[in-house]
Amino acid sequence: MKHASLLVATIMLITLSARAQDTVQYWKKGGATGLNVSQVGLKNWAGGGENSLSMTALVNLFANYKKEKISWDNSMELGYGIVKQGSTGLRKSDDKIVLTSKFGREAINFWSYSGFFNFRSQFAKGYDYGKTPKVFISEFMAPAYVTLALGAEYKPHDNFFVLISPITGKSTIVLNKDLRNAGAFGVEPGSKFNNEFGWSLNSLYKKKLMENVDFQSKLSLFSSYKELSTVDVNWENLLVMKVNKYISTSASAQIVYDKDIKDADGKAKVQYKEVIAVGLLYQF
Repeated sequence: MKHASLLVATIMLITLSARAQDTVQYWKKGGATGLNVSQVGLKNWAGGGENSLSMTALVNLFANYKKEKISWDNSMELGYGIVKQGSTGLRKSDDKIVLTSKFGREAINFWSYSGFFNFRSQFAKGYDYGKTPKVFISEFMAPAYVTLALGAEYKPHDNFFVLISPITGKSTIVLNKDLRNAGAFGVEPGSKFNNEFGWSLNSLYKKKLMENVDFQSKLSLFSSYKELSTVDVNWENLLVMKVNKYISTSASAQIVYDKDIKDADGKAKVQYKEVIAVGLLYQF
């Protein structure tokens, strides 16, 4: 609950300052803040069911620089959600920290030499509630993923790019002592890091499908040169339908496959998450 309160406070501060004018012509800055709340209350309800409460908050910010042949794109995505169902305690339903920075210098036509940085982690502890008692499986910096890549970017317009990087370093960080001693997330038992060298591909596609309906798709692939037959995948899709300036409906789907994230049987499986939400969304 503490993390959710902090994120809501951040949203309010950002919203209050959102109308500040940018006087530097080479920069484009902006973002979106949102809050989705769902509540069900029942009493003597013949159809049965349980009371429930859920809340999800998000902050997406960007700051992009463009001058002549030089470009520098930066973004931050923060999200945190909680849910309470019946007599169970509060559980988190969403939790992410994503920082991305991409620097490029135009070469020919729509191609650029590019460098790419990405950081991913989460705010709070995570548990597997499918087991009794619940099992602790993650927290801030356990895991965290840091990716550094060099390559060539093709960007014909602002709504699409693909960055192909034959030189990519990926580091998986597990700072929690219990998790790293168990060899979670692919680290050697007792080690804090799992470093891999390989190739990667990162792409983004955006399109306005119709008035007040926007679609976005992001794809990230990585494969270690030691295991070229295996490719880690992170594919995110988002559809946003605006009712007005402040209210929107969104549907998102994410597919993740990581060979180093394994279940109790030691098998890596495809992970899937979908979210449908209606709530407040303020873009600036």
